[in-house]
Amino acid sequence: MFYKYHSSDGAEFAGVEKVDIETLGGDQNLFKESCEDWLEREDGVIYSRDFAKDPIWISGADQEWETCAVSCKFGFDPSKKPDAAFGSPQQSGVASVLRSMESASYYSENNLAQARRRGYDIVMTTSLSSDVPVGYFSWAEYDIMAPVMPKTEKAHAAAFISNCGARNFRLEALVGLEKENIKIDSYGSCHRNRDGNVDKVETLKRYKFSLAFENSNEEDYVTEKFLQSLVAGTIPVVVGAPNIEDFAPSPSSYLHIKELEDVPSIAKKMKYLAENPNAYNQSLRWKYEGPSDSFKALVDMAAVHSSCRLCIHLATVIQEKEEKSSDFKKRPCKCTRGSETVYHTYVRERGRFKMDSIFLRSGNLTLGALEAAVLKKFKSLKHVPIWKQERPKSIRGGDELKVYRVYPVGLTQRQALYTFKFKGDADLRSHIENNPCPKFEVIFV
Repeated sequence: MFYKYHSSDGAEFAGVEKVDIETLGGDQNLFKESCEDWLEREDGVIYSRDFAKDPIWISGADQEWETCAVSCKFGFDPSKKPDAAFGSPQQSGVASVLRSMESASYYSENNLAQARRRGYDIVMTTSLSSDVPVGYFSWAEYDIMAPVMPKTEKAHAAAFISNCGARNFRLEALVGLEKENIKIDSYGSCHRNRDGNVDKVETLKRYKFSLAFENSNEEDYVTEKFLQSLVAGTIPVVVGAPNIEDFAPSPSSYLHIKELEDVPSIAKKMKYLAENPNAYNQSLRWKYEGPSDSFKALVDMAAVHSSCRLCIHLATVIQEKEEKSSDFKKRPCKCTRGSETVYHTYVRERGRFKMDSIFLRSGNLTLGALEAAVLKKFKSLKHVPIWKQERPKSIRGGDELKVYRVYPVGLTQRQALYTFKFKGDADLRSHIENNPCPKFEVIFV
């Protein structure tokens, strides 16, 4: 039953064979070490691939992501089989990647279901349901917390629309607003009545409203039209993504024309806000008090470049495949002493690769205990959130850690941010008991 083994530094320890542990039902009463120490050791199976020595390799323009959480290289090497390549599926064992920021309404191949049917293994689009989202939003790209400037223009709104053949009703909405006596200065090719040779954001700053009219109404397709409006400190009037509320810094920060029939009511709201400074300023309170946690959690995703997130995704998939091998299936993942069982789980911050151990006890296997264990672990590591240097200083916060979401590794960002939630403590218990050594990701805000 008992045996001796040596650690990497030569120290000698007494142990027990796994088969005997199973016979004992995981009972560790014979051990002097804690369940946590025993699990850390017994579950510590080494992966066959060391990414530090054998980085993720993606066929593409030469680039090395030295700051990525997993070693990652892009380049062309005929002698080396890459882990992934951009473009349609060509080589067995090489993950095919579709990457595009264009609307699926114009480029149907960007539709997730169609991309899967065409054999793509990894999809990178503006859809938060794609494997590695590549949205327009970013703290680095947009000075979202820039101060609000005085609204000096007489017109209610500014418009910059140059594609006059959009596949939605945006031009009809513009005409409809004008019929409702909303004065619009148009700087784009469509309905132009002002010289378009201007700086867009600087121009928008002078208007109370901006027509953030996309060229298609597609879930998650939110472009610079909306984000530049936020930078400018104007209220975007949106024709576009049906879920634009997911991308808004506060519920009152935008107006949404969901269908043409909404135009009269939106025009009425615009007039009211334009004539009532207190009400108008309420819509911009987020500029002074900070955006919602949900908005920060969304934009923080872009603190890690999509190319790095692609490498993390690939490395995670590679390890998950190996975890189906017999060596990993032999891991105990739990330790029982008397009436209590300690469960071994793993967690990492979104945008990181390395997993850290946390332990949960059967007597307190709750959502609250999971969050507390996550906070305790990362505080002990003096962890600095990955977005800390990316966010504007005014909304970075102090040294405290605040959990926004904890979710199983492998979910899409749409699930992680908006649709997934453990139904309760029983649901969490079921997940942990049915998924030995489960892995979680945490989003801090």
